[in-house]
Amino acid sequence: MRLYKRFRFAILLAGLLKGQSADISGYIFDPSGRPVSGAAVACGNASAQTQTDGSFHLSGFSACEASITREGFSPQTASLSGSNNRIALTLAGLAQSVVVSATRGETSVEQAGVAANIVTADDLKQRQFPFVLDILREMPGTQIVKTGRYGGTTSVFTRGAPNNGTLVLLDGVPLNQPGDFFNLANLMSTGIDRIEFVRGPESALFGAQASAGVIQLFSKRGDPESNVPHGSVSYERGSFQTDRWAGNLSGGLGERFDYSLSGEQFHTVGEYQNDFYRNTTGMANLGYRFSPSTELRGIFRGFDTTVGLPGRVGYGLFDFGEHFTDRDYTVGLSLSDMRGHNFLQKVSGGYNWERGIDINPQTDGPYSVAALVRDVFLPVQRVYLVTLLDPNRLPAPGQIPAGEDVVSKTITLFGSAPSASIVSRGDFNYQGTWAQNSGSLVFGYDFERQGGVISNRDVSRTNNGFFASEQYTFFKRLSVSGGVRVEQSSIFGSEFTPRGAASLRVLGERGYLSSLLVRTSAGQGVREPSLLDSFAKDPSFVGNPSLRLEKTNSYEAGVLAEWFHRRLRTEVSAFRNSFRDLIVFVSLPNSVVGTWANVDAAYARGLEFSAQTRPWRNIQLSGQHTLLWSRVINSSTPQSLSTGIGQELGRRPRNSSSLSLTIAPSRWSFQITAWYFGEHQEQSDTFGVNRAPAYWGSMASGSYRISKHVFPFLRVENVTNSRYQEVLGYSNLSRSIRGGTRLEW
Repeated sequence: MRLYKRFRFAILLAGLLKGQSADISGYIFDPSGRPVSGAAVACGNASAQTQTDGSFHLSGFSACEASITREGFSPQTASLSGSNNRIALTLAGLAQSVVVSATRGETSVEQAGVAANIVTADDLKQRQFPFVLDILREMPGTQIVKTGRYGGTTSVFTRGAPNNGTLVLLDGVPLNQPGDFFNLANLMSTGIDRIEFVRGPESALFGAQASAGVIQLFSKRGDPESNVPHGSVSYERGSFQTDRWAGNLSGGLGERFDYSLSGEQFHTVGEYQNDFYRNTTGMANLGYRFSPSTELRGIFRGFDTTVGLPGRVGYGLFDFGEHFTDRDYTVGLSLSDMRGHNFLQKVSGGYNWERGIDINPQTDGPYSVAALVRDVFLPVQRVYLVTLLDPNRLPAPGQIPAGEDVVSKTITLFGSAPSASIVSRGDFNYQGTWAQNSGSLVFGYDFERQGGVISNRDVSRTNNGFFASEQYTFFKRLSVSGGVRVEQSSIFGSEFTPRGAASLRVLGERGYLSSLLVRTSAGQGVREPSLLDSFAKDPSFVGNPSLRLEKTNSYEAGVLAEWFHRRLRTEVSAFRNSFRDLIVFVSLPNSVVGTWANVDAAYARGLEFSAQTRPWRNIQLSGQHTLLWSRVINSSTPQSLSTGIGQELGRRPRNSSSLSLTIAPSRWSFQITAWYFGEHQEQSDTFGVNRAPAYWGSMASGSYRISKHVFPFLRVENVTNSRYQEVLGYSNLSRSIRGGTRLEW
């Protein structure tokens, strides 16, 4: 009997000891389901950091109330027990600073030492899912220029760089035409979970097209643990016979498979004849987890658009027949795999294909037009449009003010045979990430094949890139990062591009000041020629296979401060960009044939000011202002009024600003944004004008939650009904009001 009691006591003691030595483990994710590395998980006096795959492990606990912290995310508490803990963090209030595009690995903006802005899914929802171009108007150091109204060609100019210097990615897959700009006009926001915009050269990481910056879009992901599908559907209608429907469905199956499917269509008749626009877009993001450490993921995006091109209606020049159709498909496939707790490797591939067809079946005109223009000769010659005139009632010579002239013309808009453009780019990538205690090393290899139909010929070229980037933090205050890339091309040969950055947290909490951080960076960006530049073979122009890369040398410094217990965040940045070997079209000697050459050079210097505050829990106010000084210092046409030496760079104003107010209590939300685009240089237009006036734009939206599932909303574009031309002659859309309802489940 005594022996039995001792045996029972031993069993109980062993069970007690086992309970005391039980372990807790799990995974930490960001709001979009991606693993979060470097998060601190604390239980009592014990703590652990998450590895590259987001995993953590705590010994000696069977259960605890843990605190979880990670720079860029809001601190969080969670009840933990056992081994199947999965915690999703939320982004920090004002900072929203976790960024991937700066280093090709997850880090904070502060540690990366870059100038960057992040747009979350909540931001898009509060704005009722606008076009992406309207979101980018709010970014410092950025100018968005749209040719006319819906569907008009839209470019982004980053810190004074040409519009082909910013690389646009979808989940890592390039969307730009090879060596050329990305048309933002067709980019809808339904299905987008997050937008990152890094300003400054990123060629060291992303190759020969990220010479000025990177815009990366992340598509929505489903939740593999959500067996019940979640989704939304919406419909809206309003001015100019505009309607839009959108839907999203996401979920998971068996804790391994996740999916997110999105689709929408936008259609409008427009304000003028032949001003229609239709955009049908679909997206998909599918994932499968073979194990906690291995995941396969595929993405798809496709759109089909048709847009009427009525021409310079602001000058009374109407094209009643020309229109353009565009079809674009993007696919990507990636396999991620953890090796141990500190090494993550990823193999991926992507493909983008685009076909555009211009159809202009008829001739319109002739049109008689006239305008009064004013010449200014200091500091350089500039021509301003004073007013349009009735060509049948022109003023007499004695009635024209001094310094002004009358320009009258007769213009015919000739039709042409249909023309098509087909381009594609396919890539294969390997990336390894080695997590260290206070940093990470990212390295890899990129292969890309670019092709298309140029001058009725199939052409192609290949690029091979090897890159490495190291980021390390010393004493939890000083973060240093550096990256290099060696690019080898079948066209331009080999190129070495470096980049480095450092940030120092100078102060913590001190009176009204919550934190103070200074940063600096320097790097080189490069841009390869477009396929047309290299391969064209036409009776009036030929490509130049000997073209060199365009190069950008960039230096910047910034100061970031948070005030009043992090209720106010301010940032000031200064930058200097030098552009050389810019590719321009030139005429060949003694010939009517032209080609492209590395001739032009320019510079852009600027200051960016931005602030964001949350004075009350449900109110957020943000604003930015950019000062930009730019000059052409070498030109193939040195006397040109538009691109001559001494002139400002086109469509990059001295002053640009934006201001945004968001009010979002529990049941309703209201958001209004205004932006300012200052006087700027333009291409000489119909009347020889090369200066465009400043303008203000605005938009507002609001919604009300009737129930858990029903959200009526209202959207107003051009709130003040301002009339302006982002490109001379191409009038903007007058005030547009649309209303609709969104159902969520």
